[in-house]
Amino acid sequence: MKDPVHAVLIDHDDSFTFNLRHWLHQFIKHVEILNHREITSQRFSETDLIVLSPGPKHPNDYPHILNWLKNYPFNKPIFGVCLGMQMMHVSEGGNVVSYTPPLHGKTSVLSSRDSSLNNLVVARYHSLHCDGETTFQTLATSDDLKMWIQHPQKKWMGVQFHPESFLTENTSVVQNYVKHWLVS
Repeated sequence: MKDPVHAVLIDHDDSFTFNLRHWLHQFIKHVEILNHREITSQRFSETDLIVLSPGPKHPNDYPHILNWLKNYPFNKPIFGVCLGMQMMHVSEGGNVVSYTPPLHGKTSVLSSRDSSLNNLVVARYHSLHCDGETTFQTLATSDDLKMWIQHPQKKWMGVQFHPESFLTENTSVVQNYVKHWLVS
């Protein structure tokens, strides 16, 4: 794949959406924001990447997005952040459960077999987390929770943390990792 030029950022009514768009602009030229209520059966054939934003509530509160994910072409790239990752996890048969205490504006250190991700300090803003096994591979954890996942057959990747937050250190590491995944 050529360098990514166009992304659609699906907004789940989250205050971080415009920060995420700014973060994406570091490696994607055009980022279009669409509200989740506008998503039905779109295939986004001219889009290099779909990004599922963070947002409030549980993935099951967005049945139209879960249904859309189940019917979306497996070879089209989707990157999920926080709620977005949880939605992908649920659409593949996983569970999302409460996490206590909620982590809002806290940092954690990633643990990963990949040296480029290991010991990366990331920002967490969540009270739910992915639980149970799915077909996703876990790329990084923190506090024994899945923090970064990738699907082995579908072109899907998700992070529980917020790469766009000022609390996430070395955001270029995350950007480069996502860009490399996207063009590979």
